[in-house]
Amino acid sequence: MSRTGNKRDVLNKIKALDSTSTKLPKQPDSMPSVNNSKEALPFLIDTLKAVAGVGALKLLVGGMLTKVVTESEPKLKTSLKKQFTQSNSNDQLPNSFKTSGVDVPVKNIDTTGKLKVSPTDSSSGGNLIYGTPSDNNFDYKAHDSIRLSGQPVACNNMSSTYNSSTDGFNFKPNINGGNPNIGKFFDDYIDKSQLLNSNEIVSNTMDSMFGTMAKSQNKTVEQIFNELLVEKMLEQLLNGDDSFEVSDADKNLLLDQAKQMSNGVLSYNMGCGEMPSSLSMDSLSNLVSSISGSTDAFTVGNAIENALDESTTNTPEVSQENKETIKDNYFQKLINKITVKLLQAVTTAPQVRMLMAISSSFLNNGQVSISDVKEDMKKWRVMIKCMAKEILIIVSEFIFALTISYLMKLLTPVIKRVVKEQITQFVRIIKSFSGRMGNAVST
Repeated sequence: MSRTGNKRDVLNKIKALDSTSTKLPKQPDSMPSVNNSKEALPFLIDTLKAVAGVGALKLLVGGMLTKVVTESEPKLKTSLKKQFTQSNSNDQLPNSFKTSGVDVPVKNIDTTGKLKVSPTDSSSGGNLIYGTPSDNNFDYKAHDSIRLSGQPVACNNMSSTYNSSTDGFNFKPNINGGNPNIGKFFDDYIDKSQLLNSNEIVSNTMDSMFGTMAKSQNKTVEQIFNELLVEKMLEQLLNGDDSFEVSDADKNLLLDQAKQMSNGVLSYNMGCGEMPSSLSMDSLSNLVSSISGSTDAFTVGNAIENALDESTTNTPEVSQENKETIKDNYFQKLINKITVKLLQAVTTAPQVRMLMAISSSFLNNGQVSISDVKEDMKKWRVMIKCMAKEILIIVSEFIFALTISYLMKLLTPVIKRVVKEQITQFVRIIKSFSGRMGNAVST
């Protein structure tokens, strides 16, 4: 049977259970994911919906933010270290790096302008995107470097010094007299770093949906558009398109989205008309606060759902019409956004771009060869594809496990019912034999 046939067979068999279980949600006659041979996540999500309904998507989003984001870092660190295992990994750190360091413009590693937003600025969301101050939080340390212009600031086995006249960083190894080889230097940094900041992932995910921080940080339409282009390239990669090219039609849609985000109000066609949605900075802060540190997927899912309800209070006639359709589309968009944000955290985040810059200098006689992030993604396509594959595996495994848990709940009463029917049938047969035996004895 073909892959399409296998997919259809799975969904049809789940639907067939409806005849024995009144709790099974109705299955649509056709789903786009059945005929899509490249995208794995949409089919897994459709399967989950077939088993447990739209409500399961809310739990999935909550689980991704409480479990996937917090528990996948060790796997992602292992995968990222492999990407920095180059042909020169056994060579000693270049003397030029030890003495003079590597110079990189801030704009080349900070592709979203995060590092110039103060971590204590609640009006622009700075307090939401930095996470907890620590010695292994590169973004905090890099911002300190900008704030303390001219003074070196240590982070893990690296130190950074900001030069205000060039608006650039100088990175040097901070190895306390040691002499590690290149491979060990990168491994040590990645082992000690914080790759995933759950507050930032939540904040950026919700900002993609509402534009709350984009507006408060006064980002230009061009800035937002370029960020959306990067996000779109990563989204396409996760869906099997590794061209790192965005079509003109998609660019037009992204430009329109950038214009809306700059105003802090986005309109979505959720299957029942255009729905304007917006979320205030106070509401976004409350949402992140309620999610931060939580291990309860139900609580987080409910908080996200409440944010949706609040964001559409100005359009009650649309939000009430086909409410389940709206939430279905909303949570599917969130699942996709969270997955993309995970990939961004390990491919285009400032500290990963910093590692790319240093690595490129080792391979090019001290010359840094990173500049525009969109072009760099093509140069580092192997690394980005590998990280995308790892994230897809992590997310798919989580969705699969959740689907199986729901499927077991669905099958248990069905199995009990079938077994009960079989037992009743067996008892009837045994009784019939008993009656015949009694008649034979009396005869």
